[in-house]
Amino acid sequence: MKIENNFIKSLIKEDNPIPYVWQNLWSIWIRHANGDLKDYYYRGEEEAFLFEDFLLKTYDEFFTRELPKACLNEPSPFQNPPADTCFIVMDGMSIREGALIFKALQKEGFASKINYSFSSVPSDTQSFREKIKSDLAGSEKFVEINNPKKIRVSGEEKYIWSYFPDVLLDKIQVGHTVVSDLENMYKTSEKIVFELLREINSKKIIILSDHGYIRSEPGFSFSVPEDRKKKLREIFGSSRFITMDKADLSELVIGGYIAEFSGYYLVKSRYIWPVSGKYNIYLHGGISLMECFVPVIEVER
Repeated sequence: MKIENNFIKSLIKEDNPIPYVWQNLWSIWIRHANGDLKDYYYRGEEEAFLFEDFLLKTYDEFFTRELPKACLNEPSPFQNPPADTCFIVMDGMSIREGALIFKALQKEGFASKINYSFSSVPSDTQSFREKIKSDLAGSEKFVEINNPKKIRVSGEEKYIWSYFPDVLLDKIQVGHTVVSDLENMYKTSEKIVFELLREINSKKIIILSDHGYIRSEPGFSFSVPEDRKKKLREIFGSSRFITMDKADLSELVIGGYIAEFSGYYLVKSRYIWPVSGKYNIYLHGGISLMECFVPVIEVER
């Protein structure tokens, strides 16, 4: 893919590179969000892979400093929401699915706009829930959606948590029969969103995510030299983060494979390694563009 000169100049000149990286990443996915889903998921991933490869090689500090700092410190969309707002968290929804849902909303005539937010550090659900706990109004809790065929809401909910698409992503494993694929995962997620939009009475509905994911298939992940795979496998297993008190991994930090931040060792970018036994194709918990940038879609009635 071609990296525009204006983008490179912005990274050099601007104090905050985050908006420019987001805009470039979003433009990749929204440009392909038409037609065949298989083609979309392949072509978008191919370009996003090349973009992240470029950024990792030319601006390593983005993964060791800028992105984790944003994940830790940037205000969440839950802070000081407008009156009559409902939040819908789609667990595991990445920019990929966000672009498709945004296009589908436009096609159906919804007044919507796109913004972005960040996962937590690490980029997993538990850490995200801890991060936003103080932002939620009063003692209200999330109404949970765990069955797309039985969505029961009153219409007055302010916080809704859909376990989809993450539940379906977790079922897709290397070396096993594919229980679900990306197309069916997206279609299920879209169904949930539109059904909730029909039922919720709030004037503003904010659809967002707790984290995205990276793909571990060959061609969509970065390889690790053989001499480093063993140590990464022994220390991390199939996880993408550990607390820093578990080991001294300064050698891997210097080597550029992991970042240390806020008491964690976090696997950087799209680096992965094979492990024996059960292993998911779709991973999160580290510091990468597709894990940490999450879409925020605002729908106005």
